[in-house]
Amino acid sequence: MENKDLLANIAKVDKATEKTKNFINSLVDQGSFVETDVFMAGKCFDDATEALGEGVVTGYATINGNPIQIFAQNAEVLKGSLSAAHAEKINKCISRAVNSKTPLVSIIDSCGARVGEGASVMEGYAKIIAASTELNGYVPHICVVKGVSVGLMSSFVASADFVFMSKDAVMSVNSPMYLVSGLKNFPVDYKEQLGFKAYKAKSDLAHFTYKDEADLSSQLTKLIDAISDTDANIEEDDPNRVDPSLESMDAVEAVKVIADKNSIISYCPDYAADVDCSIAKVNGITVGFIATKGDYITSDGLTKATNFVKKLDNNEIPLITLVDTKGIDTNLESELSGIAKKSYNLIAAVATSEIAKIGVAFGNAIGYGYTALMSKSLGFGYTLATSKSKISPVSEEVAVAMMCDQLKAEKKTENLQKVSQKYADMQLNPVNAAKDGYVDNVIEATNLRPYIASALLMLLGL
Repeated sequence: MENKDLLANIAKVDKATEKTKNFINSLVDQGSFVETDVFMAGKCFDDATEALGEGVVTGYATINGNPIQIFAQNAEVLKGSLSAAHAEKINKCISRAVNSKTPLVSIIDSCGARVGEGASVMEGYAKIIAASTELNGYVPHICVVKGVSVGLMSSFVASADFVFMSKDAVMSVNSPMYLVSGLKNFPVDYKEQLGFKAYKAKSDLAHFTYKDEADLSSQLTKLIDAISDTDANIEEDDPNRVDPSLESMDAVEAVKVIADKNSIISYCPDYAADVDCSIAKVNGITVGFIATKGDYITSDGLTKATNFVKKLDNNEIPLITLVDTKGIDTNLESELSGIAKKSYNLIAAVATSEIAKIGVAFGNAIGYGYTALMSKSLGFGYTLATSKSKISPVSEEVAVAMMCDQLKAEKKTENLQKVSQKYADMQLNPVNAAKDGYVDNVIEATNLRPYIASALLMLLGL
């Protein structure tokens, strides 16, 4: 190839990938991005024109000093459609992440398969999805749905540990037009039907959203810092800090006080609000918090908590629970639709996880809530109860109803109140659980942060 032809090809590739590279550079440390497989190219669907860069930019960089591998699909080239060569570039990027044990950041913007390549495309999808399983539990995978994710790339997205979704993104396994074809009103707003607004309240597939590149960069940096081994830009916060306001807070509010200042990253905040999940730091150590809110855990709450525990286990992040629930919210429909299986899934995820676990009875630690989220038998290495918490197999109301049917029938309310108070004093008191060795200490909520910070160091052997 003559020099002028080489220079012309370089110019074409640079022009075709300019926007995508600018997007990558807006997320990573200045000057740190190094592109790989720059000239790798297959053929487009008419088998005549080279797809410059194969509709995907791959390389490596750093984010706040933390090394990453990164690829970004390029919608400027054949709408980011996936081909055999496109898949191979992604596969090589995944392999580098595995071999170097550095996080993978994937940026998705693809209309789907390059159909002219036939079976090669399907093999390409299979190759990268299979490769993504090698990341599971070994290397953190952060996925950004930037524009369109159509076809099996949506399955790839689902394999990621953490998913950011643009407020303007659209995601579906089948064509959006096919999925909404039964709707009466056209034209259809695909962003409304299959965008982040639709996903955030109905599933825990999209964990975070972002407004623009600056917002994504800020959130991504915070997350990468949290899940990486480096200690970049840790903001010091006194591990012995106490806060009397904890006495009047609910469990979700308490997390914000217990965690290091400015360290919390909320996980699926709009989905299953009865179970609040977040990644944060305590005494500079990255942890995952699960805090229950409201009287009962819903079916969606069980799913959210289960998947979150699995992600923590995959990334070796300790779990801290703040339990305030009377158990599982069930009715005949949920019972018959398999809520028992979902309740088992959470218990199994906690029991089989190999991470350090600290459980706190913050309010009501009743029945299932205690068992799944703080029991010693499931591997919680250190457990606490606040002085105002209640620990029991069933709630006070249920216990009294079970024991006093006759008194209730006779409407002897005074006797009912006496029995209720006696049950509360004898059975709900957390000191009883501590006497049996199931709770390590009963403390004032004010002192939770120092105790949790100390227990973390002990469990991690630091």
